Amino acid sequence: MRIDLCPYAERETQLLAPYALKSGQSHGRVVPEADQSYRSPFQRDRDRIVHSSAYRRLSDKTQVFTGLGDYHRTRLTHTIEVVSIARTIGRALRLNEDLIEALAHLHDIGHPPYGHAGEDAIAECMCDVGGFSHNQFGLILVQNLETRCPEYEGLNLTYEVLEGQITRVDKRQMTFLQPLLEAQTVEAADSMTYDAHDTDDALKLGLVSIEQLAEVPLIQECLARIENRWGKLDPRHLRKALAHQLVDIQVRDLLDCSLAKLNQHLPTSPEQAEACPALILPSEALSEKKRELERFLFTQVYRHPEIIRFRDRVQGQLKRMFEGYLGRPELIREKLQARIDSWGLPRVVGYYLATMTDTFCSEEYERHFAPARPTDP
Repeated sequence: MRIDLCPYAERETQLLAPYALKSGQSHGRVVPEADQSYRSPFQRDRDRIVHSSAYRRLSDKTQVFTGLGDYHRTRLTHTIEVVSIARTIGRALRLNEDLIEALAHLHDIGHPPYGHAGEDAIAECMCDVGGFSHNQFGLILVQNLETRCPEYEGLNLTYEVLEGQITRVDKRQMTFLQPLLEAQTVEAADSMTYDAHDTDDALKLGLVSIEQLAEVPLIQECLARIENRWGKLDPRHLRKALAHQLVDIQVRDLLDCSLAKLNQHLPTSPEQAEACPALILPSEALSEKKRELERFLFTQVYRHPEIIRFRDRVQGQLKRMFEGYLGRPELIREKLQARIDSWGLPRVVGYYLATMTDTFCSEEYERHFAPARPTDP
C-alpha cells in the first residue's frame, strides 16, 4: 500500500457542493504565481493574511470594551471566533472552507485602534479627503501597504478574496449579483458572533444584569433552553451557557433557513448562486429577535456611561494626534511617509493612525501630543 498526498483539486471535487467555488474556478491573482498541489490558492491567501503585520496588530485593538478588565474580546479574538463559526457553517453546507477562512481572517483587518470610536474620529478628521472606512482600508493594507516579497506591492491575494472584501466596502454597489456563498457565510457568522460575545462581555464586565437581558426575546429563548437542560445555574455557569446557546440557536436557524433556500433555488454553480437572492441568511423570525437584541445592546451597552467616557477620551486623543501629525509629518513611519506625494498628507496621517494598536497609539500620544502637565512647585 502506498500513501500519497491528496491534491486539493481532488479533495474539493469529492467534498464540495456544485454551488461552492472550487479553487480551479478562481480568476487567479494580479501577479500570476506557480500553483502548489498540496495547498489551494485560498489556503495560501489565508496564510498570507494570518502572517501579516496588520493581522498581528488585531491582538491589541479594541472590539467594544477596553479599560474595563482583561476578559473582553479584542479584534483578534473576535476574528478567530468568526472564522470558527463560519467554517462550521461552510462545512455543513459543503462550501469552500479554505475560501471562507481567508475571507473571515481578512474581514476586520482594517480596523483602527479603539474600535468604532476610533473609526468615527478618523473618518471625521478625513472628511475632506473622502472619509475613512475600515473595510476600504483593509483592501489598502493587503493591496498596498503589507509587504510579502519585492516583486509586487501587497499580498497578491486572489481576486475572489479581494472581491469578498470589496462587497463589504459598500453594499449599495451590489445590484444584480449577490456575493459568493462563502462571502455570505462570513457576513452571517460575523453578525452572530458579535451578538453573542458582546452579550457575554457586557455581562462579565457588569455593564448589564441577567435580569435586564431576560427582557429580550432571544435571551428568553436561550434561558429557557438552559433551564430545561440544567435547571438553575450559578451566575458564572449561566453566563457561559448563555453565550453558547446564543451561537447554537443562530447557527441552527441559519442552516435550516439556508438549506431551505438552496433547495428552493437549486443552484448548480457558483455563478447561479450569485444570481439568486441571498441564500445564507437567518429566518425572518430570528432576524427580528436579533434586531431586538442589538437594539438592547446599543442602548444599554454601547451607550453605557463607561463606554461613552472611553469614547470621548480616545476620540479627542485621535483628533489631536491627527492635527499633530499634519504639523510634524516627520514623525510618521517611513513606509507611509513615502506615500505623501501620491496620497496626500491628510490621507497618510489618517492611515497611519489606523495602523496603530491601542497601546502604540496611547504611547505616541503621550510622547508627542499630550498637553503638558503642571509640575509640582
